[in-house]
Amino acid sequence: MGKSLVIVESPAKAKTINKYLGSDFVVKSSVGHIRDLPTSGAEKEEKPKRPKRFRLKV
Repeated sequence: MGKSLVIVESPAKAKTINKYLGSDFVVKSSVGHIRDLPTSGAEKEEKPKRPKRFRLKV
């Protein structure tokens, strides 16, 4: 039988939970809120916006 995947929010939690679950589980961290992850592969990340530049008179 294959391994089960468990996703938690932080790497520290993943490490701790992995100790308790053992080798039948793979514990990974999302490094953020799971509800904010894309629901399908069709969703693309938006390009980061460039910071605005201002010209200041000195």
